Amino acid sequence: MSDLTTRIGERLRALRLERGLTQEQLGERADLSYKFIGEVERGDANPTVGTLDMLATALGVTIAEFFDKAAEKSAPAAGFALTSKDVQVVREAVRSLEHLLDHVEETDYRRPRRRGQASKR
Repeated sequence: MSDLTTRIGERLRALRLERGLTQEQLGERADLSYKFIGEVERGDANPTVGTLDMLATALGVTIAEFFDKAAEKSAPAAGFALTSKDVQVVREAVRSLEHLLDHVEETDYRRPRRRGQASKR
């Protein structure tokens, strides 16, 4: 089968697993044989547009979802390199967030303070 068929099958499997479904459960929802779903996932079967529509409906996605993610896999990854300065900035941001979260956890928000009332610390 074609590379696109294989990638669509891989995407189908990923979507099914994200939803915690077995091939049998997806087959019941889509009114398709679980064996056929396995063939599609392995790239051994070439699903029609109608079949993809049934699968998409059963998974709660659009047909485009099969192609968008499949096309992403075939495209080279668009990454970027982080400099040591970038890493330092991220680490400082994480430390600031941790400090803020510590402060939030220590603050008692259960009882609103009145104007001019000091904290009971």
